[in-house]
Amino acid sequence: MSDINILPIFNQADPNIWDDFLYIRNAATRYSCGYSMPESDIRFALNELMSGWKRRGFNFAFGAYDGFDMVGFIQGDCIKGTATVRGLYVLPEYMGQKIGGKLLKMAERVSTFGATYMDLISLPRAQKFYEHYEYQPVFSGSNHYEKPITNKMRVRSMVVPVFKSTNAITKACTEISKAEKSTFDARIVNEEHVPMFVYIDSFAVIQGFVVRHSLHDEQVQEEIHIHPSQPVNFVTRQLKKEMEILKKISAARTGRKR
Repeated sequence: MSDINILPIFNQADPNIWDDFLYIRNAATRYSCGYSMPESDIRFALNELMSGWKRRGFNFAFGAYDGFDMVGFIQGDCIKGTATVRGLYVLPEYMGQKIGGKLLKMAERVSTFGATYMDLISLPRAQKFYEHYEYQPVFSGSNHYEKPITNKMRVRSMVVPVFKSTNAITKACTEISKAEKSTFDARIVNEEHVPMFVYIDSFAVIQGFVVRHSLHDEQVQEEIHIHPSQPVNFVTRQLKKEMEILKKISAARTGRKR
């Protein structure tokens, strides 16, 4: 087994993503609960994923990849200050390798941009897992769990993906662009779901960003903008390194079928 890569999924509507979600979810619930989804439930779940993706503006998702195969995922959304985990599943043969915890931590990091609470419904066998990561039931005996997002959890000195350019992100990136006599278009991130990463300094301030999108001639272009007060070469290297993730995502989407 190769190293497991935790990769952001910027556009859940890309080919094979929902198929992988459903395959992993079915395998995990069959293992944990002894329940296998019939065809009618699979179609219903697929429609729920599709409609939720279109209905909710701040969707986030990460996949855990072993080579070309997705072996686990976390998927959810952020609405009115609450980030809700809609699904966190790992294939049975990959359980016990801390993959679920890594997926959960990544979701918490990106949720610090727009949420003050994490929220989820836990399967009975997963309750101890969430409690290990400091999630608490909303009342005694409930499988509805929540966790406040504290200042300690907010990202610092790292590059993180942006699934939606919130007002705060848009303002910061617009100011950085102005310094370079350029413009920042939040629409392509929020509506076209193009990949975007931001660099956060030790004071939790955005100091640079990169956006990758396709041009009309199908060529891919990366736009990198760094605040003039920052070490340009260092921040650029950090942002470009994260953009290499996209090649792995593409390989995973077009890799072998299940």
